[in-house]
Amino acid sequence: MTIAVIWKEAGHLWCAADSRLVAGEQDQTVTESVAKIFSIPIIVHAQDYEGFLRAPHYWTQYGFVYAGSTAAASMTAITATTLLQQLARQGDRTSPPRFEEIAGFVRNLAERFMKERRQFGGDGTFWSAFFGWCPHAETWKVAHIYPHGDAGNFRVELQYPPAPERDGAAWLVLGSGQQTFEGTRADLLSEGKLPSKHEPRLVIEKMISEQRDRTVGGTISIGAAHKSGFSLFHSEVPDPWDTTGRLRVFNGIDLDREVGEVFPYHVATQKMP
Repeated sequence: MTIAVIWKEAGHLWCAADSRLVAGEQDQTVTESVAKIFSIPIIVHAQDYEGFLRAPHYWTQYGFVYAGSTAAASMTAITATTLLQQLARQGDRTSPPRFEEIAGFVRNLAERFMKERRQFGGDGTFWSAFFGWCPHAETWKVAHIYPHGDAGNFRVELQYPPAPERDGAAWLVLGSGQQTFEGTRADLLSEGKLPSKHEPRLVIEKMISEQRDRTVGGTISIGAAHKSGFSLFHSEVPDPWDTTGRLRVFNGIDLDREVGEVFPYHVATQKMP
């Protein structure tokens, strides 16, 4: 399926994943440029009694990452993104919804799309995390959303794994590459090549560069939740056509040669830390 890891470090909640999509019993590569990390905005409005929305009074973003069925997971993220920008209630402004309420909503969408995919003959299952800063509890939270049960008793569960004691340690690992991730981390540790900063990211980069797992590949994608939202970053890789240059890559896509300008603008994502 993939590898995706969430960890807390330097006042942020980080997430990294590879960009390879595989399919079939032989895990054949479909693309090296699939999105597995999404930024989900939450926008809250007051609504007058005629149904018109007032200007938003609360706005933030959370992170969403998955391993498994791309169709069901992408529909979950896209639908959540669309609907959670339209939260409203009649009357005066009020507090934003709690993290657990939003996570429960995302779980419901995940179950809906998994069951629909399975109804039409596909597997449809995926494992995911919804994560970010909770303004009510004023702390970081991670919701683990995953399938459970067989065909006759299929459902989607929601749990909140506790934070690890050490900053930089993996909070949650998703995907079939988990065993390879642990083995690669052990190798780096024994070689003395595992610095304290961005440990999970370095492990995933080694998995990709050394092709340690056939379901893990492409390029690394990374995002970070902060107290006011969520940011996605581009990575930089050597330019195969210019040994002195480097390419800006986002989910396996060359931002300069493939995307270029949306005249007169360019895509100004931040560089991966």
